[in-house]
Amino acid sequence: MTGRRSEAADRSGQANRNHPEGARTSLRQVLWGLVFVLALPTILVAAAGLYSSYRAEQQATDLRMQETARALSLSLDREIEKSAVALQVLAQSSSLARGDFEDFYHRAKNTGLAEPSWIALFEPGSRTVFNTRVPYGVILPNSNRPELLRRVQETRRPLVSDLYVGSLTGQRLVTIDAPVILDGRVAYILSLAITPDAFQDIIRDQRIDNGWNAAVLDRSRRIVARSRSPERYVGQLASPYVQDALAAAQEGRLRSVTLDGIPVRTYFSQSPAYGWTFVISIPEAELAKSAQRSLFWLTILGAVILGGILLAVLLSRSIAKPVDQLVAAAHALGRGEEVFDPATTRVLEFDTIKKALVEAATGIRKHERDREEVLAHMAESEARLRLALNAGNFGSWEYTPSTGALTASPTCRAHFGREPDEPFSYADLVASIHPDDRAMQAEAVAQALATRSDLHVEYRVIRRDGSECWIRVSGRMRSGSDEETSMVGVSQDITERRLAEERQALLLHELNHRVKNTLATVQSIASLTRRSAETSDPTAWNAFMDRLHGMAKTHDLLTATQWQGALLEDVLKNELEPYQDGMRQRIRLRGPKINLQPGAVLALGLAVHELAPMPSSTALSRFRTAGCT
Repeated sequence: MTGRRSEAADRSGQANRNHPEGARTSLRQVLWGLVFVLALPTILVAAAGLYSSYRAEQQATDLRMQETARALSLSLDREIEKSAVALQVLAQSSSLARGDFEDFYHRAKNTGLAEPSWIALFEPGSRTVFNTRVPYGVILPNSNRPELLRRVQETRRPLVSDLYVGSLTGQRLVTIDAPVILDGRVAYILSLAITPDAFQDIIRDQRIDNGWNAAVLDRSRRIVARSRSPERYVGQLASPYVQDALAAAQEGRLRSVTLDGIPVRTYFSQSPAYGWTFVISIPEAELAKSAQRSLFWLTILGAVILGGILLAVLLSRSIAKPVDQLVAAAHALGRGEEVFDPATTRVLEFDTIKKALVEAATGIRKHERDREEVLAHMAESEARLRLALNAGNFGSWEYTPSTGALTASPTCRAHFGREPDEPFSYADLVASIHPDDRAMQAEAVAQALATRSDLHVEYRVIRRDGSECWIRVSGRMRSGSDEETSMVGVSQDITERRLAEERQALLLHELNHRVKNTLATVQSIASLTRRSAETSDPTAWNAFMDRLHGMAKTHDLLTATQWQGALLEDVLKNELEPYQDGMRQRIRLRGPKINLQPGAVLALGLAVHELAPMPSSTALSRFRTAGCT
């Protein structure tokens, strides 16, 4: 037996010695090389495809935005031309030809041109005949645009001005001036003044995205309307980038920086008729999202390929290790040693580990889904809260007494007459409160802080423009994670509600006054009736007057509750008071509090009035029959 084993070992060694020395490529290397050969071309092709898609999307965006700018610039021309034609039609009015300026004033005022706008009539020498902005007959200063009026007289055709400040109103205006030709000469010049708000409406109708910016420029490159912060930038010159681009071409695109300091891609187009320009800008960050998407998918592809490499490594190990075990078993067999069972490889264990990894991955995915659901619920709750605050015109705020810091939402700032981006401290809030209400507000806040109770207070606020409004503030104490106490709450403009309450009280007072006047009229008629019928029973007259007095007292009771009804106890006291003794023991009322409707109050008051003067036994039986005790 020993001889046989030695012979087998010799044959194995001979086989090893006969193995060619150049065959040094392992199975792992072959698998890894295969993965790299497949992965590299895939990455290159995918990168080229994604870049091509990104460039095509960018070019499509450029074309679409340039066409939009061109269409809107033509829309500007159409709007201006429409107003100019309407002005020329108005200039042919017969009342103007016969010199009836007052009639022409009313015609011009009722033309229904775009709001906000008004019409003025000038003589060629700049004297103002009238202006529909003010009543007819008011003496007005001469026009501060004599040069433009002279050009209209010379050219005998309508002209559109650039943005300027009007002499009458002090507002920024754009005017369309048209000549009024009578007997072959320019007798007057009709001028239509348009505020930038009209052009602001044109931009608003386009529904420009919140992150974008659109602007209308006049011939001097001055901003007439702007989608973002118009109150800040209208009247300023456009950025130097846009001015240089307009000097070089009538339309195009460029990379620039807005007056806000935001890097953008700008598209512009100058109208062919009047030379006005429409500019629309998209932030570079938004355009970069397309490249980010391509980079994202390229990263995903790289991650997938990397996963394939890892799988190839694991696969090579799962193949190579059983092979090594078989070689070891063969060597052991050749040496006559104990042979390992070939079934005891790690292939099954690898499957078990893979199953465990799959289960772990499933658990992680489930955890991520649960987390996303929680985040979605939180986002939905926050959105509902914002919707509720916006629907009720509520502003939110938070005040930290220890530091004096105040955080307020844009709506809350607006309630106190502040802009959304304007600094607003607690001192500013107190300063805006009406002087007569500051002590009440300070006392309410101090009491809420001292007792840690809810804050509910209403006071008047004087805004910067001098207007006065009522604000209701509600708050609740809160302790943060750092144990710092603060107060959070909401504010609401209740001016309309206050005015409604005052109007309601005034109407009720007027109603009561009118009802009493009506009753007085009835009394007067009854008195006349009595004098005309001297043979009538005098007790009937007294009963009639008592009924009227009882009805008047019931009306007073309903007026005190603003005609919302009254308690049964109050109705009985009101009618039975004349029959009560000094000790208030003759008539005693007891029972549950029952609220009656206004109609029932009137009916029951008259019934009790009729029953009260009867003998006590009869009245008591009728009261019991009516369900009263």
